[in-house]
This record gives sequence, C-alpha cells and structure tokens, in this order.
Amino acid sequence: MIHSIISSTFQPSSTIKYWTVQSLEAWDAAQRSGFLHGHPEHIMFMKPYHWMMSQMGQRLPGYDGSYPVWVWPQQPDLQELHHYTGRQQCVCLTLRLQQEDVLLSDFEEWHAVLNDTFNARNHREWQRYRAGYGTITKEQSWQRIFETERPDRQSLTGQTSWRQLQGVTGAVPLEQVVTVEHLNEASARKRYYYV
Repeated sequence: MIHSIISSTFQPSSTIKYWTVQSLEAWDAAQRSGFLHGHPEHIMFMKPYHWMMSQMGQRLPGYDGSYPVWVWPQQPDLQELHHYTGRQQCVCLTLRLQQEDVLLSDFEEWHAVLNDTFNARNHREWQRYRAGYGTITKEQSWQRIFETERPDRQSLTGQTSWRQLQGVTGAVPLEQVVTVEHLNEASARKRYYYV
C-alpha cells in the first residue's frame, strides 16, 4: 500500500529529482534532526563504503564527509528487488538535489568494488588480468563505475545490457524532500536490499 504526502514545495530550476528508499526509523530521525543522513550501523560493506566516500570527497565540491545517502536518478519500481528494503515500513522520498551534489555510478559495476574484484570491460580483459597481464590495477578499474555516459554495459559473457545508475550524496536537508510515500509490504515474505 502506498500513501503520498507532499512535504515541501522546494523546486529550484537548477535541481534534479532523485529518489531514495529509507526505513521509517531513518525518516523519523531525519524529521527530528532536519537532515537525512547515511548511518554506519546499516552498512554491510564498510571498506567499499569508505572507498566511495573518498571518491565523493574527490568528485563532489560541497561534500560534507558524512556517510552516503543512496539515491536513484530514475523513479524506482518499489516492488523490484533492489529498491524495496524488506522492512515492514519504509518511505520512498522524492528529493530535489543539485547535480554537483550527487555522484552517479553504475549499479552493477559497483559490485566489483563490493566484491573487491577487477572491473573488466570484457572477457578478454578479465582473462589478461587474471593471468597477470593487466594494463591497469584492480583499484584503477573501479574508476570505470563513474563513466556514466557509456550507453550500455557488456558482461563477461559478452552480452550487452542496459545500465542502471545509482547515486550517492551527503546529508540531505529536509527542505530538499519533495514527496514522501509511506510503503507497507502486504506479503510477509522478506526482500533484501543489496547496496
């Protein structure tokens, strides 16, 4: 069941819409503090998150150093595995953010960072890297996740697939929240959020 509530009319023309799915507890905490924050206690992969935070520090001029809030540049299908967190009560927030405050990356390629592995462009490059003949390091290959202008992505099996982008930003002031959708999962079956 989805309920929509308009919480703000903040819509400067230089901002872009993004979406984030948060627990009801995180939304309640944001309303108390005035900011939506990322929290380290919810992080399953601390080292990759710190790597992403270092990239935010290098690439986002106004980054505040806080743990990232994950956002989507396309409105999510809330029943899709990657978006719905599986908690009984969640909110989907529509945000209006400055483009320079969001670091976009490829959702699938981010998993190379999460899994601490080489982000190969194709099977041949993967084989060369595994054999010790790679031309770049594993960490250098991770920079490719930020090449968001490439129209598609080729898997190691040679199949081309559509790229799904995700984003990270620092603390989000509540005046940048445009709408709040309260979500309740009708099914008792849990779904898991992998990012």
